[in-house]
Amino acid sequence: MCKYNEKELREIQENMQLVEEYPFLKPLDAGKDYDYSYTYLDDIPLGWKKAFGRQFCKELKAALSDEELSGYSVCQAKEKYGGLRWYSVGGNDETNKVIDKYEEISQNTCVNCGKKATKYTTGWILPVCDDCAKEIKKKNPKTIFRDISN
Repeated sequence: MCKYNEKELREIQENMQLVEEYPFLKPLDAGKDYDYSYTYLDDIPLGWKKAFGRQFCKELKAALSDEELSGYSVCQAKEKYGGLRWYSVGGNDETNKVIDKYEEISQNTCVNCGKKATKYTTGWILPVCDDCAKEIKKKNPKTIFRDISN
């Protein structure tokens, strides 16, 4: 009997392809029994992953020489204060520019669906689009939003 359902198996297959193309997505502590159920790209909000995840990885890889690629690794990826945070070692000035670019893009991209964000939630700061803001408001009417001024 398989320990994964069909959805999980699809995610594992996608992660295998991602790690093959972008080896820096493989967790640093992945041992020989690594099952591809997780990559560092899974640590960022789904909306960002949909909107720019692969493109971000593609640009990072393009900014690295083959030698640099083998030494490049991600330490942590996350959302903080409504923006992408990508901590890595072994990069260069070009990878830093790519990271800066996507940190800025993330602040205007809905964390839930990947559309252009129009608002921030207050408290826990997250960029969201109008549609997702309506859904959040339905679930929690006390949520307060502020408009993003671009």
